[in-house]
Amino acid sequence: MVNIDKTHEIMQKVRRIQLRARRLAATSFAGEYRSGFRGQGLDFDDFREYTPGDDPRFIDWKVTARTGTPYVRKFHEEREQVLLLAVDASSSMRYAGPGSEDTKLEYAARIAAVLAYSAALNGDKAGLLLYGSGKRFYLPPAKGTQQCLRIVREILTAPGGSDDSLGHLSEEILRTQHKRAMLVLMSDFLCPADKPAMGQLAFRHELIPVRVNDTVELELPEAGVVDLMNPETGHQVRINLSMPAPRDAYAKSLRSHYAEWDHFFNQLGIDHLTLRTVDDYLPPLRRLFKRRSRLIVR
Repeated sequence: MVNIDKTHEIMQKVRRIQLRARRLAATSFAGEYRSGFRGQGLDFDDFREYTPGDDPRFIDWKVTARTGTPYVRKFHEEREQVLLLAVDASSSMRYAGPGSEDTKLEYAARIAAVLAYSAALNGDKAGLLLYGSGKRFYLPPAKGTQQCLRIVREILTAPGGSDDSLGHLSEEILRTQHKRAMLVLMSDFLCPADKPAMGQLAFRHELIPVRVNDTVELELPEAGVVDLMNPETGHQVRINLSMPAPRDAYAKSLRSHYAEWDHFFNQLGIDHLTLRTVDDYLPPLRRLFKRRSRLIVR
């Protein structure tokens, strides 16, 4: 009976997210979504000799080696774009502090739903890669609202686990997603900062990291003596939060950790977004996509 009740609760939550996301996508976000693609979809056409000013990423090294002359791959425009949502489903994403209606994972599901429905309205494909839940789950990109519904359902029902290596995640994405995609990576980014992995993904795809935090985890409250537990390892530690020293040390460590991530994103020229689960995500999401549209070189 507990399982039936839990399933019913999850499906009600899926339906609520779906209905709101569909409305927001149709009335408030679909235009920004479309303009946020930095380049047109490209499909392979033919080869031609390299000329100064060509993008070196399009050099075909096999043909170049065979002919002794640099050749680049020619492409023609393809209207269909691909959205790939990579969502961290590790146990730390299940946290919801006092005052938060959603866990970090549920909040990420809301953002994913708006993006997926925006893709559907534009005739684009949307796919999902869940990681941090023991075994990665890949849902290949497909069109339609049923795909959107499944994306939300898979995120909300994903089992918890420990943080994945972002290096392994990068390898998985590069292996499964050959076509250039808009890759939205949603996580609390409590894992070690990994510049090489982010660089690889940003080189092949239009990478947009979205960091999701809960207000309480950013600044520990004066709560007296408490037992803190790492949700992924189960390790517990007793600490007196009425003393400022441990709270200050925690805040300093967390700020340093996220500053390292931000430094890497800025070095790589990656658009990124930081949100808290109490925030209305739509205005900053729209601003990010509008900023991307201004940077597009026509």
